[in-house]
Amino acid sequence: MVKYIILIVGLAAIFAVVHVFLPGLRARIGASNVSTRLSLLPKSEYVTISDIPVKTAKGQMLVKHVVVSRYGVFVILVKNIPGRIFGSEAEERWTQKYFNTERTFRNPLFRCHQQISRIRLASGCTKKAFFPVIVFTGGASVWVDSTLDITTPRYLNKCIRAHDRPILTEDEVHHISIKLSELHYRSTYGV
Repeated sequence: MVKYIILIVGLAAIFAVVHVFLPGLRARIGASNVSTRLSLLPKSEYVTISDIPVKTAKGQMLVKHVVVSRYGVFVILVKNIPGRIFGSEAEERWTQKYFNTERTFRNPLFRCHQQISRIRLASGCTKKAFFPVIVFTGGASVWVDSTLDITTPRYLNKCIRAHDRPILTEDEVHHISIKLSELHYRSTYGV
């Protein structure tokens, strides 16, 4: 009898530890997956800059990934939300269905548009060359009605490469990349 009690208590402790640490682990795996996918883009055409701090009215906002190319500036927002995701481009709140639970969350396109306005300001580029990309990790299946790029890591590069009409010149790509790299460098090395 004592063995069964110890077994039950041990399983409960393992379940509690997994329940507490799994979301953080899943988020790190998802972020790593996105970074790996972006590293597969051809370096001759695409410049990827990660962890860019930009100033906001309330302090700072961290932009996780920006891909700069002649085909546009792709501001990538990564969301670690498992399950089925439902919504539309204009809705203020989207729905996550995961097993028997359902919850709503703020439309991530709104935050991505905030990030785009800050990146546009920081880069000095006024052209309409900025594209929001929302990437859902954690095994999500996305059922969102939108003309914008909302995807999973598996299709991220395909979404970016689908933009195949040049918008920026090589000089503009270089200028934007330098400006954003400087922001990343200053925040990383405190310069």
